[in-house]
This record gives sequence, C-alpha cells and structure tokens, in this order.
Amino acid sequence: MMMFWIFLIVDLFTIGIFYAVYGGKREYSEGMLMGVHMPRSAAESSEVSGIMKQYRKRTVRFYLWNGIISAVICLLNFWYVSVFIVVWILWLIEICAGAMILLFAAHRKLYDLKVERGWVGSGGSRIMAADTRTSAGAGKMGLSPWWHVLFAALILMPCLIPGIRTFIRTSAEGRILLMTSLAVCLVFAALHAVLRRTRNRVYSEDSGLNTEINRMQKNAWSWALAGCGAFNALGYLYLAGCVENGNWIGSWAYTVYFMLESVPVLFLIGGMVYIRSKRAKLLAADPAPLYIDDDVYWKNGWYSNPNDKRLLVQDWICPWNYTSNMARPAAKVFLVLTVVLVAGILVVTGTMLARFELTPIGLELTQDSVEITSGYSDLTVGYEDIRDVGLREELPDDDYKRVNGGDTDQMLVGRFKGKETGNCRMYIYTEYSPILEITTADGPVYVNSRTDGEAEKWYEEIREMIGKKNQL
Repeated sequence: MMMFWIFLIVDLFTIGIFYAVYGGKREYSEGMLMGVHMPRSAAESSEVSGIMKQYRKRTVRFYLWNGIISAVICLLNFWYVSVFIVVWILWLIEICAGAMILLFAAHRKLYDLKVERGWVGSGGSRIMAADTRTSAGAGKMGLSPWWHVLFAALILMPCLIPGIRTFIRTSAEGRILLMTSLAVCLVFAALHAVLRRTRNRVYSEDSGLNTEINRMQKNAWSWALAGCGAFNALGYLYLAGCVENGNWIGSWAYTVYFMLESVPVLFLIGGMVYIRSKRAKLLAADPAPLYIDDDVYWKNGWYSNPNDKRLLVQDWICPWNYTSNMARPAAKVFLVLTVVLVAGILVVTGTMLARFELTPIGLELTQDSVEITSGYSDLTVGYEDIRDVGLREELPDDDYKRVNGGDTDQMLVGRFKGKETGNCRMYIYTEYSPILEITTADGPVYVNSRTDGEAEKWYEEIREMIGKKNQL
C-alpha cells in the first residue's frame, strides 16, 4: 500500500513538472515563439495561432491521459512489484519521449512556416553576434567553484572521530552514506565549474547590459550551487552526529537527513525563477535588443551546428537548461551510451526483480549444513555454527533496516539490521507464520514457508540433525 501511494505522488509530481516545463502555454518572448524567431505580427497571425491551438489541445490531452495511465500502473504494486517496476520504467520513457515529440513537432511546423513565408525574425535579429567585452569576462563571474572543496572537507571531518571511523569501516551503510555525500558534492562542483565557464550570451547591442545579465545569471547559479553543496554537507554532518552505539542511525535521523538533502532542489528552482524574472526586467528596459536568429541549427528541435565547437549550449525550451550540440561526435556518443544504459537498466532491473519475486524461498538439509535458497541470495549454515533453533509466531518487535536484498509487502529477503537484534538474515513471507529462527554467531536467521506445517517440519529436522552431530 505504501509503495502505491509513494509512486502515485511521484508520478503526479513528475507529470506536473513535465507539464510546467514542456507543456505550458508558450508566449512570444525575446523575438521568438517556441524557439522560432519571427516578427510579432507573424506570431499573432491566424496560421501560427492555429498551430499553437492544436499543440495546446494535444498537450493537455497527452498529460491528462498520462495521469490516468500512471495511476492504473501504480495498481500493479498490489500484484507483482517486478512487473510494476518494468511497466513504470517503460511509462517514464514514454512520457519523456512523448513530451519531446509533441514539442519538437510543433517547433518544426513553426520553422517550416517561417521559411515558407520568408519571415526573417523581429527587428534587431542577427544570424550571429559577438561582444568581445562581455566574452572576456566569461569564467570570472560568480563565486569560485573551489568553495566545494570546503564542503568536501566538512563531509570528511567526522572521520576524525574514532566512533565514526569504526562505523564507516565496519558498516556498509556508513560507507555508502560517505561515498554518496562526496559524489553529490562532486556533481555540484562540476556543475558549478561548467556553468561559470560557459560562454557569455549576447542579448543586446549594449555591452554593459550584456555583462550585467550574464553576471546576474552566473552569480545566481553559483550561489544556488554553493547553497546546494553546503546543505549536502550539513545533511551528512547531521547524520554523522546521530550515529548511536552499535552503529545505529534511527528513522527520524534519516527523515531530517532527507529533508536537508531536499533543500538543494529549492535552491535550484529558486535560482531558475529569479534568473528568469530578473532577465525579463532587464531586457524589457533595453532600447536596442539583439536576437540571434540561429533557427536553422534548431529546426528539428535539437541543436546541430558543425561550426560551433561548444558541446553544451543553452536550450530554447528552458532558458536555464543546457543541451548538447548534436553535430559534435561526443554528443552522439553520449546519446548512444544513454540509450544503451537505460535499456540495460530496464533488462537487469526486470530480470532481478522477477527472479526475486518468482523464486520461492526454500530450505534443505544436507549431512553438514542447512541450505536456504531464494531469488536474491542463498545461505549455507553449518550445524556446528548453529547455537540455537526455535519457532516464533512473528519477528521480534524491533526497528529493522534493510542492508541489502529486497523488501516488499509480500517478502523480506536479504541482510537486515535491527536496533536491538543487530545483524540478521531474513527469508520471510510477511503474511505467513510460524517463523523458524536459527541463531548463529553472525546473528539470527529467520525463514518461513507458505506451505502449512513446513516450518515446523524444518525445525524438527534441524534439531534431529544437531542431535546426531552432538552424539558423534
């Protein structure tokens, strides 16, 4: 039930973001409509209005149907999670591709109409423009990305504490948290460096205004990314401070951690909104606007200019977003690798989840050990390693966290850690009892069966085998 609601909320949130970015109402701005430069009179013509009306109608229908379909797909959580995940990934690919196809198709119609009618853009438009004064300042605007070195040092600072070092050395959870925080820090630093060094854009014949707009944008982005890095470090420092005896981090600590890690999203959204609003105000007061009519390189919706050496360029869909120059070999390689990676993830994820859910939990006794099999991992326990064996109606009342394996409404399989129980293994069907508990030096092992009486049978057989071994 929980997964149903989580994914339903995520789906609706995703659809809302896609609609706001790609499906929202397109206004004539900065001498262009939907990325196509044309005079305002052309943008208000009946032909263009008809194209925009048709695009608007198809877009609303597309996102409405995707909202309904996503809710239906979430119902698969009550059947097999493996089937749900595969279908959900396919749906995510569909909405990404569909949103782009709708947008690019309308963009191409407007471009073809522009070429057919001979529209040359609004007044002040140019094929290309350069501002040497503004270009000379590229890479010198905004905060330095070296601030992220400080944030990385803050993340590493808890390693000076012996207890934290022990937590990282002995716990996979500790290592994962540290490496994840450092990786996120590196991503923010890389984005900061790339955006700061991105070539300045020419907006006006006024060189001073160009410098002001580009400085404003890079200052906003650099402060936003510095804030992202700071809160990422703060989140890890808070979590490190919550490590309890026994290398345990409670659920509330993780809740606060995820809240702190979500703050960077607000910084990025706030930066986008601020840049858009501030730039519009500055350009509205410009008596000599300058528009770069490079539509021929965007005619298919994506950028392809063999004469441009840049790999990343500002996107026409979102002024704060960047896209690849598809005329560059590196962009094509990246696209192919992305497609292969997504296809690989789909195949591997579907195969692993199907194996996890469809392979039954089993237990067999050999002359020397107890062998437990499942769709995730198997376990062999020698009779000499068994300290005790018993039956219980349910798991001990404890706060468990999954270390690896799978955790669904129907099954618990893999390594888990309880606040009181400590490390343990579970091979459990959640709706069935009793549960066989095998106590070992490495922690308890819990296993049960969907077949009535089978867990009791395992219990008696294990006790019998241990008794025989003790008599030898």
